[in-house]
Amino acid sequence: MWSFDRTVQIEKPLVTVPWRSIGFYALTGQSVITYKERLVKETIVEALEEIREQNPQGRILLVADNYGSHHAKLTQERADELGIEFVFIPPYSPTLNAIEPLWKDLKREISPTIFEGKDHFREFVTEAFLRLSHRLSFAVDWIETFLPDIQKLQ
Repeated sequence: MWSFDRTVQIEKPLVTVPWRSIGFYALTGQSVITYKERLVKETIVEALEEIREQNPQGRILLVADNYGSHHAKLTQERADELGIEFVFIPPYSPTLNAIEPLWKDLKREISPTIFEGKDHFREFVTEAFLRLSHRLSFAVDWIETFLPDIQKLQ
């Protein structure tokens, strides 16, 4: 931080966490964020079950990258049972996934914040993700590009 008479340094302690976040950005319905220690097929299945639990009605179309656990037989079988259909984006194409701008804004909100510990960090991430996910603006370009006739459906 700069000041006119002197330079001031602010210590920002690093908070490390033993879990990974999995986010589901719902254009309609309820967005979901969950935390898992490892991202393996079993935990991806658990996340799918949480997504379905929060969105009990209707079809779920889940845009996903090509992470191995997303393609696993167990994951795909459980997704079919839950009525969740994966749409896989091509490798190295994060701009095709509507959740990426949400993650970018979330990281921007996290950056200046000093956290008291793991619990504070997790609460902050959850609240910010769910608040930001109410904005459809993250998906506007995606919708206009890939679903140009969506207005006709409404």
